[in-house]
Amino acid sequence: MDDVAQEIGPGSAHSDADQQPDLASTVRSQAASYVTKRKEDVAKAVSDVADAIRNSGAGFEGAPHVKAFFDSAAEGVEGLSADINRRTVSELYDEVEAAVRRRPAVAFAAAALTGFALFRFFKASEIRPIPRSRAVVPADVFPTPDL
Repeated sequence: MDDVAQEIGPGSAHSDADQQPDLASTVRSQAASYVTKRKEDVAKAVSDVADAIRNSGAGFEGAPHVKAFFDSAAEGVEGLSADINRRTVSELYDEVEAAVRRRPAVAFAAAALTGFALFRFFKASEIRPIPRSRAVVPADVFPTPDL
């Protein structure tokens, strides 16, 4: 008896094989485009931080040492922004991975500090109830109906 299940129908297996590389390459190109756009957004945000630092230091005209500190910090952050723009995403990933491998304790401490800061930020942004002792509105403003 012939095994019909093993026969390949005309174009059935080949069409799936032809579509998968196209789908994979499409997804890969879209992911690369998304990551590149986010990299540009990060570089712009870092550049904005440098501008904010520079503007903050502008108020210290009477203290040249303090103004020089702010200008130096702004130049360093601008250099970081230019470095992010100049490098590819894979180069940035490799650089971060190498830094983590060189100093894992510092990377762990930075991750813990970032996690703690994010936790505090999100916890502070949630709505907290007002204690009854400090409530401006009396507690019986909304009477409950007797059922």
